[in-house]
Amino acid sequence: MNCPTRSNPHYEPNLQSLLTAFRTAKATHTHSNPNSALEIIHVFHASTSHASPLHPAHPSHGTQPFAFAQPAADGSEPVPWKSVNSSFIGTELERYLRARDIRQLVVAGLTTDHCVSTTVRMAANLGVVDRRTGGFDAETVHAVSVASLEGESAEVMTTEEVVSALGSLGK
Repeated sequence: MNCPTRSNPHYEPNLQSLLTAFRTAKATHTHSNPNSALEIIHVFHASTSHASPLHPAHPSHGTQPFAFAQPAADGSEPVPWKSVNSSFIGTELERYLRARDIRQLVVAGLTTDHCVSTTVRMAANLGVVDRRTGGFDAETVHAVSVASLEGESAEVMTTEEVVSALGSLGK
C-alpha cells in the first residue's frame, strides 16, 4: 500500500519538543509567577467511523494517545476527547479556557487543514483568543482551502461545473 506524503514528516519529534519546552517553561514560570501559569491541554480524537484508525475499537491505535504525546502522569494536563474536527464541539474546552482567562493558544495536531484549522477558527469565532493577522495572497489561501475540503469534507466544483449540472437537470 502506498502511503500519502506527509505535510510534516517531523511531527512526532516536533510535538515532543513542544511538550518538553512547555513543561519546562510551565515549571519555571509557575514557580516564579504563580498567578500566571501556562496550561497544557491535550485534545484527543475518538472517531465515530468504524473504518477510522482513530476509532476506539481500531486494532492499530484506537483512542490511545501516541507514546510521545502522553499527558503528564500527575493529571495536571486536562484531556478533553472529541469526535469531530473542532476541539470545542462536544468538549468543555471553551468553558475551561474562559474560566482561566486563557487568551493565547498554541495548537498542534495530526491534520493542520482539518482539526487544527477548525479549532483555531472556532477559538477566534468564539472570542476565546486574541486575534492576530497574517498574510498570504488570496489565491494561495483559496487554493489550499479548496484542496483541503476536496474529498474529505465536500465535492469541490467550479462555477462552470455547477452551472452545467443545473442546466442538465431539466433535460
